[in-house]
Amino acid sequence: MSMTLIKLVCDARGKAVVTGFRLGITLLMYWVFVSPLHGHEVYHEVGVQQRQFVHEPSNTFQKSSYSALSLNSFYSHSEDDQLWAAELWLRADQHDKERNHLDIRELYWLNYADQYEWQVGVARVFWGVTESAHLVDVINQTDYLEGLDAEDKLGQAMIHYTQWVDNGQVEFFVLPHFNEREFYGEQHRFALPFDVSEQTLYQSSAKQQHIDMALRISQTWQDLDWSINGFRGTNRDVQFLPSDNGMTPYYGQMEQLGATLQYLMGAWIVKGEFLLRRTLSDPENQIKRADIRAFVAGFEYSQIGVFDSQYDLGYLLEYQYDSRSRQQVLGQNDVFAGMRLALNDADSSEIIVGVLHDVSDQSQSMRLEGSMRLGEQTKVEVAAYKFKSKGDNYLNQLENQDVIELNLFWYFSH
Repeated sequence: MSMTLIKLVCDARGKAVVTGFRLGITLLMYWVFVSPLHGHEVYHEVGVQQRQFVHEPSNTFQKSSYSALSLNSFYSHSEDDQLWAAELWLRADQHDKERNHLDIRELYWLNYADQYEWQVGVARVFWGVTESAHLVDVINQTDYLEGLDAEDKLGQAMIHYTQWVDNGQVEFFVLPHFNEREFYGEQHRFALPFDVSEQTLYQSSAKQQHIDMALRISQTWQDLDWSINGFRGTNRDVQFLPSDNGMTPYYGQMEQLGATLQYLMGAWIVKGEFLLRRTLSDPENQIKRADIRAFVAGFEYSQIGVFDSQYDLGYLLEYQYDSRSRQQVLGQNDVFAGMRLALNDADSSEIIVGVLHDVSDQSQSMRLEGSMRLGEQTKVEVAAYKFKSKGDNYLNQLENQDVIELNLFWYFSH
């Protein structure tokens, strides 16, 4: 049963649309839209998105305004010590056909007991504690077609075993299929500044079917939460190699060791994420071994009832270091400062504003995000991003791509 489910998921994310994928989608659509069975919870999120760019495009085939629709459907059913869950994501973009995509975010069976639990199928797993970056979050591939904050993730096929121990847990992961990163088409303002070849290169001869492994140990000791994790398998970050058809995506093998800590001291929270990664050499593609060191560390201070009101105001300050160059990553030598305002009202209104400042060359990226419910079935989200690049760095590709994004969601169930 479990291996059949994993194979179905791998086919769904593959290039070919095979019989197992058609069957799986048919069953999922039946659960989501038709099945009225007692004990099954089904609800949907329909979204309308509008992106408005501040500056005119540099290419005539790009636009200043983009509209898109989304459908996010959820299914769950629990019985005794078992849970079945599914989440289907669909996006349709007005101008960029590469952004039209379907993803099975979740499709899993969960069996839980007092001391352990098994999760088999497709799921999303989040690791991380800091606000400005999630260095250790390595299980799922980031869905870069959905947002600039790298918070959206593609579903990942997995066998996930959790053993509960005193004050914590030990988790083992077997990941039998890899999801390639998806890219905007040339019609979109966030398109890469070069042509991306349809061919993809892998260091492993197993390509997407390479079996990755991961382990995570997490513990709570009084006011301290900490974790260590290890990963060995296909690198979720893509490299690009020159070819006759533009730049070819390349995914090498890597070994990674990560750690997180979070310490509560009254209104203060001290946070940190630490990463050591070794990318393995690949003589055939002229890739040399590289050792990467990175960390994010800082604090959050919460002021409860600011100005004698019901509002809570949080202050964020974090420092990012990465041994890679400024051309490869953000956060190479950067300071993030921000504020989070929670209105604590019936509509769960919240606003966060932050600036990532490059200490080396004074480049900056700024973001503002806000959300609130409009009644019981509607929610609105707004986001704005501004980029200010100085020197030769990763932000150059986002120069003049300042954008305001508005999302309106409508929820319903049956």
